[in-house]
Amino acid sequence: MATPTTSSSQRMSIPFFARVRAALDTFSPTERKLAQVVLDYPINLAGYSASELAQLTGVSNATVTRFIRRLGYDSYEEARRTARLEASTGGLPLPAADVSISPSTPNCALLWQQLQDNLTATLAQIPASTMDAMASALHQAPAIFCVGLQHNHMLARSLRGHLMAGLDKPIYGAPAAGETVEDVLARIAPRDMVVLFALGGIRADMADLCERARKLGAKLICITDTASHAPPSDWLLRCHTTSHAPEVRHLTDTSAAQALAYGLAAHTIQWGAIPFELI
Repeated sequence: MATPTTSSSQRMSIPFFARVRAALDTFSPTERKLAQVVLDYPINLAGYSASELAQLTGVSNATVTRFIRRLGYDSYEEARRTARLEASTGGLPLPAADVSISPSTPNCALLWQQLQDNLTATLAQIPASTMDAMASALHQAPAIFCVGLQHNHMLARSLRGHLMAGLDKPIYGAPAAGETVEDVLARIAPRDMVVLFALGGIRADMADLCERARKLGAKLICITDTASHAPPSDWLLRCHTTSHAPEVRHLTDTSAAQALAYGLAAHTIQWGAIPFELI
């Protein structure tokens, strides 16, 4: 597959992790293995040579070269220079090659450190201007729909509870028991806000709901993980969910998403109390 033809200035404007996520479906199996490790930690590319990255991720140097070119960089060194310029990379260091990624015995210190790292990396990617814009939109919306299924339903309920404690407007948890997509859409009006929690991926019916809600004039905040596909959104927040041990990789770390639910509500309520509108 041909490397995308974009100018140097255009390439510089696209963050490294965003390039990796956008290209996931185009990678070969070995390139995808490398991409998944890069997203799961995540890796600050500036701290590793091509050979070190290949060794730590279990792929060949040639795979690293193809991977970098697939992302639109002319060379690995160009990618490293770009990574150094990204002020909010949030990269976390991989362990040395001779150290196991995680021990087989339970270790609370590793658990707490990984939770802290996930939260730090998540928040580092969200500028204050983005938080202000989302808070303004939530404050001005006639109604808010907090959407999530399974473990995401818990996150949606948490956000709804926080918002209801400080905002005097309709705030719904959706879909409610027995509700269909059509039922939810029937209640959505222009300027409403939809906040979707989609850690671990999004079902087709929920993607359809989001697309149609935006066509109705609603705005969408999507909160998902670093690797999952996300629907077109007005604001997209990606949470780092790396597990601290292989035995619990089937669990989804929702701590960063929980922090975002609280943070969104607190920021919205606080700004709603001042006598002027956010820009």
